[in-house]
Amino acid sequence: MKTFTFVLSIPVFGMVLSTSAPTQAQMQGETSVVHPAPASKTITVTVTEVRRDRDKQDKEVLIAQAVGFPNDKCDVITTFDVVKRYEERQTWSEVRQQVNIVVDGTSYPAKFRDFGFYPLGLNLACIDFVSPTIRTQLQIAPLPLEEDINPPSLSYDDKEIVTSCPGTPFLNQNGEISSVLTATPFGPLEFASAKDIRQFLDAVGSVPAWPSLRRRSFSSI
Repeated sequence: MKTFTFVLSIPVFGMVLSTSAPTQAQMQGETSVVHPAPASKTITVTVTEVRRDRDKQDKEVLIAQAVGFPNDKCDVITTFDVVKRYEERQTWSEVRQQVNIVVDGTSYPAKFRDFGFYPLGLNLACIDFVSPTIRTQLQIAPLPLEEDINPPSLSYDDKEIVTSCPGTPFLNQNGEISSVLTATPFGPLEFASAKDIRQFLDAVGSVPAWPSLRRRSFSSI
């Protein structure tokens, strides 16, 4: 995790944010002020469930949602909490649930890329469109990650934190992702740095988003 300091001294309830000693922060030199990405740079990941209402009609109910952002290895990176309940119940035959990626108000069927043990201590999740052509059609540009060469200490505005949803990326002055707001299993919020995200992507990259199709040779027919 990167070290950072607060711009404001307003206490934030439930926040668990690691900080370094003042002398250490001074030794690191400059402080980078980061702000949450604007809505045009983020998308939403939702988990819905189909239930029967009193009139025995199917009704889609929102179970969870979080902010996400596009990446070249995952169609969308978001916080693991948004799909935790989905993963726990995906083998239950009586439950009808769906993961969706919402772009500009339109929902697209998506799937949770399960590559083994989650959340690797980083509480991040990889979400892909069900159709591999959807992202191409939408022309969603991935957000670049900040280089972790001699990273400066980070400074956040408390007001921006409390008004940001889990999964929101915080950008540096170059528009690169310096950290992502995530939630711990017990509720408090924390930040995963660009370095943490790269570690997560290295693990995710070992599992393809879609199964590879192999053509059978004529000799095998």
